[in-house]
Amino acid sequence: MTKLIVTTDTDGNVTVCQPSPDARLVTTENGVVPFYKSGAIRKLPPDDIPWSETEDEFVARIRAKDVPADAPNVTIVEDSDLPGRKFRNAWKQDAEGKPQVDMPKARDLHMDRIRVIRNEELQKEDINFQRAIEADDASAKTAVATKKQALRDLPATFDLNGAGTDEELDALWPSELPERS
Repeated sequence: MTKLIVTTDTDGNVTVCQPSPDARLVTTENGVVPFYKSGAIRKLPPDDIPWSETEDEFVARIRAKDVPADAPNVTIVEDSDLPGRKFRNAWKQDAEGKPQVDMPKARDLHMDRIRVIRNEELQKEDINFQRAIEADDASAKTAVATKKQALRDLPATFDLNGAGTDEELDALWPSELPERS
């Protein structure tokens, strides 16, 4: 497990600081140095490394150095406490300071992703419509117009509210759009 420093920035975004293990201090014959400068000690098994600070002291030192003193809601969490990164821009800190997915914001982000692909599909259908006009094919024009209207209606008709978790939300994708890779 790796300890992380989590806070919320002034824009309301959750930030995560992961202290580099190479910055942790060790004791060598030359004194206390960062692990990355420790020479032969780097080759020792992890349990044999002569650490000069505990993991908690290390994280506290990095916090003091890298996190602004006025940062709100600074919390130390385990890396396993982080939710999936698919909706990273929808994270918020819960009452304990752990990052959680803000589902309303995640739904907005997911719908934005759907709109991007929907707009690409609308552009493709514009080409198909032009071809139908050139061929004077009334049935093709009607089919394209119907498909374009269904695509335009997607944001209003495709319901994301049934998803209770970020995994469930990510699994929702309109059948009118191509499969995601």
